[in-house]
Amino acid sequence: MVPGSRLGRAKGRCVVTGPTPEQLASQKRKRDARRAALEQGYARLATPRRGGVVPGGAVAPLSAVPILRCADLDRTIAFYEFLGFASDRLSGYAVFTAGDAELHVSATGTVLDPGGCLVHVSDATVTRAVLAARGVRLLGDLEEDGRPGAGIRSFTVEDPDGNTIRFGSPWS
Repeated sequence: MVPGSRLGRAKGRCVVTGPTPEQLASQKRKRDARRAALEQGYARLATPRRGGVVPGGAVAPLSAVPILRCADLDRTIAFYEFLGFASDRLSGYAVFTAGDAELHVSATGTVLDPGGCLVHVSDATVTRAVLAARGVRLLGDLEEDGRPGAGIRSFTVEDPDGNTIRFGSPWS
């Protein structure tokens, strides 16, 4: 089967058709987003380490959202709102948004194995200074990984359940 194609039926036989208009639009959005990220200096963050098409084309994600665990949803909502995220509470679950970033948190009662995620920001140095001024506990210093123009400048905070949130921006 051709990557990005779908199967259809015509008079009892299988017919391979091309991508749907929705798939084409999604692919264009991804290319445009990747191009914009590259122009902003997110070269390392926006470029996959391995190129190519996933065999079978079964997965064509539009985005990915981490789901972190928490023991106390009220405490977790207060923490992420303090960081600057808006929240939407559901039954045993919360959705946090800030700009284009989205995090989900599920209340599990206990957290034996905390998770983590990377949140892209325009300037990690400024974001770190703002959070430090608010009294957010930072884990370590500002880090620079890679090389200027192709790396990332980042820092990490920890939520009340031990989940790590790394804020990163291009290292210019």
